[in-house]
Amino acid sequence: MMEIVQGTRGRSACPEKRKARRCWKRHGLRSTRSELMDTLQSTTIHKTYQERGYCSRAGYARIREVLRSCCWLYNRSLEQRKNTYLADGKGMSLYRQMKGLTQLRKEQQFWRDIGITVSRGVLVRVDRAFKAFFRRVKAGEKPGYPRFKPLKRYQCLELASVTAGMVKGNRIKVKGLPVIRIRPNRRMPDSSRLKALRIGMHGRILTVDLVYEEEQNILGSVDTAVGIDMGVNERMTFSDGETVSRRVIDRSRETSLQRAISTKKKGSNRRRKAVATFARERRRNTVRNRNECHRLTTAIVRKYQKIAVEKLAIKNMSRRGGSRKRGLNRSMMEQTWGLLFQQLRYKAEWAGRQFSAVDPRNTSKTCSHCAEVRKEKPAVYRIFECLRCGHTEDRDTNAAKNSKERGVGLPIPYNAGGNSPHSRRESTEKDMLVQLSI
Repeated sequence: MMEIVQGTRGRSACPEKRKARRCWKRHGLRSTRSELMDTLQSTTIHKTYQERGYCSRAGYARIREVLRSCCWLYNRSLEQRKNTYLADGKGMSLYRQMKGLTQLRKEQQFWRDIGITVSRGVLVRVDRAFKAFFRRVKAGEKPGYPRFKPLKRYQCLELASVTAGMVKGNRIKVKGLPVIRIRPNRRMPDSSRLKALRIGMHGRILTVDLVYEEEQNILGSVDTAVGIDMGVNERMTFSDGETVSRRVIDRSRETSLQRAISTKKKGSNRRRKAVATFARERRRNTVRNRNECHRLTTAIVRKYQKIAVEKLAIKNMSRRGGSRKRGLNRSMMEQTWGLLFQQLRYKAEWAGRQFSAVDPRNTSKTCSHCAEVRKEKPAVYRIFECLRCGHTEDRDTNAAKNSKERGVGLPIPYNAGGNSPHSRRESTEKDMLVQLSI
């Protein structure tokens, strides 16, 4: 709850509230204090429902045609921004490109037949790509200038704005697109709370992403906390000793499909069909893994109040080593640590749990009992044995306990910068990369 400091002549001490008041005043709106506080303290979240879509054969052909045209518009808009900067030294704004889109709609009947939200969604994607590019430049990261997209990489139609009338029961209707039917196996929210709509085409599979605004579902508080260590031998190891078995993919069918592709002539219809079959198999494995991750992360969020997970630099871990480390890199990527981390973070936020992303430095080398940091390699790789107190434990379980202590704000052993290994101190911002408390 934000408080108003007395003696400030009605001026709020909270910068967020002052900013909100200025926004309301700028647009000529008035609000009472209670209405403004309700706006600032909203407990709504945006939740995405992904369903498979169905339409007629002509409908699939129409969606592919619109995707080809939107891909052309994306590349054209990207080229405009690039040429404008090279000619004038200045960028091109989103609204300036929208004016060009209005002129394009006047000239070509095809774009008039398509809803304005579909074509504007393409320009919004271009603008978002450039904003991300400038953000990375400012942060000193690898810039990654936006690239032109081939048709095979442009698989999604994103609407710039949505209305409640686009979704009526199990039918989705957007101007210029065929009627898409969905078969949800759960109750969908009211269409008046629809916030975004995306239509994707993955081979022969049509998917629909419906983003709704919902009230936050706070789970009942439980007096439990856990630290989680990500690994390869065990996919996840918990501080209470429980483990999740590693993910092992049966690639026998994928291997046979890849061999079938290699026997086909490039550019032939037989090769195109073989590639499509292989892509469907890869997508099946991806969806199975995503569903398994959802079941796992949902159970964790329901069971524990405080969750601490290592924030691993997966790209750095898997890009070095060359051919000697190729098998280990493949095993690390198969465990999908990033997907598990992402799902745990947003599900904890939805459920009102405390989620902490912990700095993983020395979690496997520090004794969870006496804070001793062992620099020598152990005789048995999977067993941690403290040379000071004699504590012996599974290495991953020991690391999970250290992550738990760092994440929930307890005194933790941390020996960075050459400090004494026997000293204990309170966890600080340096010990964890980010802590998200909801």
